[in-house]
Amino acid sequence: MVGCLVGCGFFAENHLNAWRDLGLTIAAVCDVDLGKARATAERHGIARYYGDADDMLVQEKPEFVDVVTTVGSHRGLVELAARQGVPVICQKPFAATLEDADAMVSACERAGIPLMVHENFRWRTPMLAVRWAIVEGRFGTPFSGRVSCRHDYDVYAV
Repeated sequence: MVGCLVGCGFFAENHLNAWRDLGLTIAAVCDVDLGKARATAERHGIARYYGDADDMLVQEKPEFVDVVTTVGSHRGLVELAARQGVPVICQKPFAATLEDADAMVSACERAGIPLMVHENFRWRTPMLAVRWAIVEGRFGTPFSGRVSCRHDYDVYAV
């Protein structure tokens, strides 16, 4: 599976490392700051970088796009991905307003593409253990839940 990533700020490093660890290829990255996009691409061995997400999606035709930007840009980028027919995974917080959230969900539904909200901690060992305990029926049928944990994984180290 080949994807693209928009937003080369702080959290993009975690996303790119995770995509690599999962064996997925990121064909290109994009940031409005072209220098940041170039530096990120070089650090991660990614061949192409862009300053415009529309150009990237048209040129690359990815199987998915990972939106790792600030909340104010999410709606425009998700709607762009929907117009291009590209499944999108969007960093949290998903939307600043319910109107924006509804618009993004509607755009992707109309386009017939998946829309996912990203939370990379769901793949951490404690979260997977809780998931399997639920699947195995160890808690009965939950209707609500909250998980809290402490760990030595430094999400702020680059």
